[in-house]
Amino acid sequence: MITKFKESLVQLTGQKDFHPASPDNPKILLAVSGGIDSMCMAHLFARIYYSNFAIATVNFSLRGEESDSDEDLVSEWAAERGVQFFSNTFDTKGYAKSMGISTQMAARDLRYNWFETLMTTHGFDYLAVAHHLNDSVETFFINILRGTGLQGLTGIRKKNGTTIRPLLGFSRREIAEFTKKENIPFREDSSNYESHYSRNRIRNMVFPEFEIINQSFLKTVERDMANVEAASDILEDLFKQKRNSLIDDKSGRISIPALLKERRPDYWLFLLLDKYGFNPGQIEQIYDSLQGQPGKEFHSDSCLLLKDRDYLLIYPKGTPMNNPPIAPDIAMFEKPKEFLDSSLDELLELLDDEPVQESEPTPVNSVSVDITANLECVDVDIVKAGDYRELSFEGTQMRFSIYPKPQGFKFKKERAIRPEFTGDLFVVSSDATVTESTLLIDADLVKFPVSVRKWREGDKFMPLGMSGYKKISDYLTDIKMDKIRKETLLVTLSEDKIVAIPGFRIDERFKISQHTKNILEISLL
Repeated sequence: MITKFKESLVQLTGQKDFHPASPDNPKILLAVSGGIDSMCMAHLFARIYYSNFAIATVNFSLRGEESDSDEDLVSEWAAERGVQFFSNTFDTKGYAKSMGISTQMAARDLRYNWFETLMTTHGFDYLAVAHHLNDSVETFFINILRGTGLQGLTGIRKKNGTTIRPLLGFSRREIAEFTKKENIPFREDSSNYESHYSRNRIRNMVFPEFEIINQSFLKTVERDMANVEAASDILEDLFKQKRNSLIDDKSGRISIPALLKERRPDYWLFLLLDKYGFNPGQIEQIYDSLQGQPGKEFHSDSCLLLKDRDYLLIYPKGTPMNNPPIAPDIAMFEKPKEFLDSSLDELLELLDDEPVQESEPTPVNSVSVDITANLECVDVDIVKAGDYRELSFEGTQMRFSIYPKPQGFKFKKERAIRPEFTGDLFVVSSDATVTESTLLIDADLVKFPVSVRKWREGDKFMPLGMSGYKKISDYLTDIKMDKIRKETLLVTLSEDKIVAIPGFRIDERFKISQHTKNILEISLL
């Protein structure tokens, strides 16, 4: 195991002439929790006499005396060997509550943010974490169950930027056997034996069954993941070569004729649209529409895709239709785009809709209002579809816009195929505070102008999905909103009825239905 560990470090650090004791080796910070995996990794660094490493441990204050004992073990181990040692203690539950995130996410954020600070302050070249082969294969199966592309089938990468995983080639059994042989001290996390989480269920219940079928299944899956990773890298290079033929040079639009000439246009389309939040089912529908009549619309959380005769046009959600479409995958294609410059009238003619007469133009009216006076509320008036208003009130920037309900708009029951973090149309899969930057409302149920003000004690509304009223104060308590955020929270009203809490939830009475004709979109900017 020691020889294989050295080879892993050589590969990860790129040191051709590798001498562990050399002072010129990269400076590596080891994330050590006191568990068997990280203690084994620390022992291996010491065992090969690596001369340039330090240890960092985090006490998340989640398991009382267990957490303190973990920290003590790591501290004593480092002191006995003269290894530089860093430690930090966090109120993880308090941080999770204040940020409105899960405890697991809070722990991850606190841990890696602190590691990043240490690396910057003390000049470390790499952060070494103790993920091993079982972790990677568990990730592989979790991604399959959730739905994933090729990248999700590669498991955990051995190197991601400055983060390296020198134990990734070792199984948990190999680590346990080496730890016993070398008499390495470690602490056992009792939560590892619980099966409340998906990863633990796979680890404790599924893998033992796989081992009965194939005792070497971990190594088998490891080879498969390596093959998928190689295929993914090759495909990425091929996509970079193909992109110019898939994208119109002048406008940045997706060319349908060029796309259909490819051997697997459905997969190229997936690569192009996945970035914009279109799920596999939607992309399949878009692909089926490519050779159909123009004019079909498709919505992701953030974008509107319009099927033209020869192009797919993508608009940021809430953007008036006479604004240019966004260029597909700007970050991926690494070159500036020239946008489509067409008016709404020209676009309608292009889609074989009835053209708008020159004497009856369809303007898109917009007003940007900066409310600086000490007002209790501000009114927002929108005349018709195509209009939008932007305002800055009490430190919050908002946009109100109206547009016709898109053809094929999907409602909650249809869209809730998988859990999403949102405060509106999707299923909520977390008990933590959930935010949603865009809320959609039936515009025809609203009486304009609508008002925006701070919420008040005694305010009530009917949260989406409920049949009764709830006090705003009780709702904010339920979603665990902290005191500071409560003080600045705004509500939107139609006459005396609360329509929505922007960024969080709409009122059931104003939800979109099959009878909805126009949508009022309230977005936080």
